[in-house]
Amino acid sequence: MLQTLPPVAERYGRTQRREIAAAVAAVGRQWRRVGDEFDASYALIEHQLWAVMDTAQERIAAGALEYIPAVLRETGQERVDDPRYDISPRALVGTAGDGLGTDTLAYGAVVHAKTAVLEGASTREALAQGGRFLSVSVGTLLSDTGRTAEKLAAHARPVTGFVRMLEPPSCGRCVILAGKWSRRQERFLRHPKCDCRNIPASESLAGDLTVSPADYFDGLSDDDLARALGSKANAQAYRDGADPNQLINAYRREGSVREAQVYGRRVKYTTEGITRHGVAGRRLMGTRGRGRQPRLMPESIYKITNSKAEADAMLRRYGWIL
Repeated sequence: MLQTLPPVAERYGRTQRREIAAAVAAVGRQWRRVGDEFDASYALIEHQLWAVMDTAQERIAAGALEYIPAVLRETGQERVDDPRYDISPRALVGTAGDGLGTDTLAYGAVVHAKTAVLEGASTREALAQGGRFLSVSVGTLLSDTGRTAEKLAAHARPVTGFVRMLEPPSCGRCVILAGKWSRRQERFLRHPKCDCRNIPASESLAGDLTVSPADYFDGLSDDDLARALGSKANAQAYRDGADPNQLINAYRREGSVREAQVYGRRVKYTTEGITRHGVAGRRLMGTRGRGRQPRLMPESIYKITNSKAEADAMLRRYGWIL
């Protein structure tokens, strides 16, 4: 079945994204006032930058603190909406996720600009690099502030964990994790621009918030499926019976999918799943008593086979079809 994101979570997500976008735009406008004398011109805008960041952090934190009790009520968990202590949004202002002050984070844009000049960039390009750093950093700061406030608000109540829910369109990595229940102290793994929501939930309620990756993938167009799974060949492999977890986890580590020249052919392979603990690893080790072999990606399998039966056999051999 597909998840249905609680309406309050949808509204909360939209509001937080608008707040973050507005703050990023505001710091960008301030940064554009920085000129050739980096430090001197930055000194003229730093107080305005801090004011924007402080205001945005407080608004983001306040929204998150209001969201937790609201989503508990909307998901029928009123009994756990009994906070043991109050949390002030101001408590989350002025500090970044790494514990450093937001003033240090903001000045990092100047450091980036200076470094770019030392590496040969023009002043204009250096300022552009500094601006990009500032925009990304402020966006990350505010996202972290919201998640921290959510966790604090949940911790103040007898909430035992969170369920991860999608806000489509979603990438494959998020789809296979959707509906997963985890204890509140466990880290919520994300990727850049991930907009999944964490819904506070008891373990018993989590079963009502699960999602079937197959239902999600089956509802996608061919192009959207290719985007979610990494390539058109992966989408075809999924249609031919491949396990989406295997396809998505092939990209789990940066650089795990590679290309090489083998017997005059350019093939694509992955280094994931080839140990004796992996499906592909066990199957490949069982062929002719060999040790680890490259795990061909579906793209290469389809290129070197001449029939669907042959392709299916190789997809199974390399652990894509379970």
